[in-house]
Amino acid sequence: MAKKIRWGIVGTGRMAHQFAEGLGVLEDTEITAVSSRTKGAAEKFAEEFGVPGRHIGAESLADDKNVDIVYIATPHSIHKNDTITCLEGGKAVLCEKPLAINSEEAGQMIECARKNKLFLMEAMWMYFFPAIKKVCELIAGGSIGEIRLAEASFCFWRGWEPEGRLLNPQLGGGALLDIGIYPVAFAHKIFDKEPARISSIADIGTTGVDEQSSIIFGYENGAMASLNCSFRVEAPCEAAIFGTGGYIKIPHKFFQPDRIIVKTGQDAEKEIKFERLGNGYNYEAAEAMRCLREGKLECPTMPLDTSMTIMKTMDEIRRQWGLVYPMEKK
Repeated sequence: MAKKIRWGIVGTGRMAHQFAEGLGVLEDTEITAVSSRTKGAAEKFAEEFGVPGRHIGAESLADDKNVDIVYIATPHSIHKNDTITCLEGGKAVLCEKPLAINSEEAGQMIECARKNKLFLMEAMWMYFFPAIKKVCELIAGGSIGEIRLAEASFCFWRGWEPEGRLLNPQLGGGALLDIGIYPVAFAHKIFDKEPARISSIADIGTTGVDEQSSIIFGYENGAMASLNCSFRVEAPCEAAIFGTGGYIKIPHKFFQPDRIIVKTGQDAEKEIKFERLGNGYNYEAAEAMRCLREGKLECPTMPLDTSMTIMKTMDEIRRQWGLVYPMEKK
């Protein structure tokens, strides 16, 4: 592998820009190719970030010999096709969350990666923040006792845009897949197991996708997680974990935290702050590159079985709502 790991980026939207900016703080990498649906979009992105390779479509980028790993930053509905195209082209892949529309698609992607013996990882950037790693260390060390309850909410209001990606069923829109995956993945990280019981209600909007929902997970030992996501309200996006010996709060944007608040026993609350490097997307990129250099086919922090578990959980949540995407109808 080249001294610098060479990235290709499929897509030129907001996520692609943020990821490219994140890569900018890493010294051992470079962006060597980008693809978009149109030549103009690819060239504009390439000029902005100094990318030499410009392609139309994932198929062309997958054939680029100057690419080691591809970041998929396209709409949810085409994650599967773009990922499989790049894997079959011999490229390692970091695919933006959610890995796919459903667990069936995710399974096809995972099967392709394993068949071709190539690295595949879901870009769950939250898992790689130093603050989240510290939370996991505190829990594993028993700092707050046995975990009995967790809460997490991700909500925002951007105005009513029925034609936009977020509410478009053809693109896999809806709050659950776009932002609800963070509370779901947070609960999985905290409890490190599948819930034994899932109960959820949702407000399905006029476009046919979920605009907000509440989700309850119940675990075999009686522990619970209470989760919310919404496109219809403004909220601080907080999370909290409550144990028999204390609690941990993530007071703002739990999915990209810079600080946590910890209370153990009779001690007063203690705030722990973390210095952020870059915009945060660099953390997941650095981990993917570490895995490549070590010859790993999966990331230990975000293994493919975890991605599949999260997808199956979201499948069950949507089943309870009766929400079926157009591409799922047979």
